[in-house]
Amino acid sequence: MATQIRYEKKELIGYITIYEEVERRPCTLDWDSLAMLEKAIGEIRRDEEVRAVVLQSSSPKSFVVGANIKVLETLNKDNIMDWVKNGHRIFNQLQELPIPVIARVESYALGGGLELAMACDMIVASEEARFAQPEAGLGVMPGWGGSYRLANLVGINRAKEMFFTGRQIDARQAYDWGLVNHVFAKDKMDEGIGEILKELLKNDKKVLCLTKEIINTHRQTGIRQNACEEANTSSVCMSSPSTLKRLEDFFAQRKK
Repeated sequence: MATQIRYEKKELIGYITIYEEVERRPCTLDWDSLAMLEKAIGEIRRDEEVRAVVLQSSSPKSFVVGANIKVLETLNKDNIMDWVKNGHRIFNQLQELPIPVIARVESYALGGGLELAMACDMIVASEEARFAQPEAGLGVMPGWGGSYRLANLVGINRAKEMFFTGRQIDARQAYDWGLVNHVFAKDKMDEGIGEILKELLKNDKKVLCLTKEIINTHRQTGIRQNACEEANTSSVCMSSPSTLKRLEDFFAQRKK
C-alpha cells in the first residue's frame, strides 16, 4: 500500500500527517500522496481560523525518504518534467501558505523528504533525525527545490557537500549548519513544539502573514524595494483593529 496523507485541525493548529498503511515501510511520495498534500494545503488556505501548521509523519521509520519506488520505475525522459513540475508546484503552495508551517522530523528526511521539510518555515528535529540529499547516487537530480532551498539554508559550499556525497547528517550537525531550528529529545518533541506554537499564537496573525511574505521574497527584491514593502505593510498593520487594540493594551500596561 502507498503512503497516505491526512489533515485535521485541533483548535487553532492544523496538522498534516504523513503515514504508511503498511507500518514496516517508510513513507514515500507518489502522484496520489502529492495530490493529498495539495488538497490539505487548499483546506488550510480556505480556513481563516488556522494560525499555524505542523507537518509530521506518524511512521517511526521515516519522515519521508523520497519518491515511491513504483513511481521511479515509471519515470523516463518523456514524463520526468511533469513529475518534477508537479512536485515543485505543490511544495511552492506549501511554502506560500500565509501562516507559519513547522516540519516535525523524528527520523529520516531524505531526498524529496528533505525538500518537503525545507518548504516549511521551520524544521524541528528529534535527536534521532537524519537528513540527506542522495539523488546523485541514483543518477538523478534533486527535483523539488532542493538545490535552491538547501543552499539558502546551509550555504552554497555545504549544500554542494551534501549533494556531492549524499552523506547523511544527524540532527545536531543539521542544527549547527542552520538546516534545523531546534533539536529535542524524542520524548520532549511534543513539549518543545508546543512551546513554539504557544509563542506564535501570542502574536498578531496579520503581522506574521505579512512578515512571512516579505521574507519569502527577499531574494527576489533589493533593500530599496524591501523598504517600500515594509512601509506599505506597516500602513496595513496600523489600519488593523487587532494592532490598534494591542498597542492600546501595551500603552495601558506601561502606564501602570
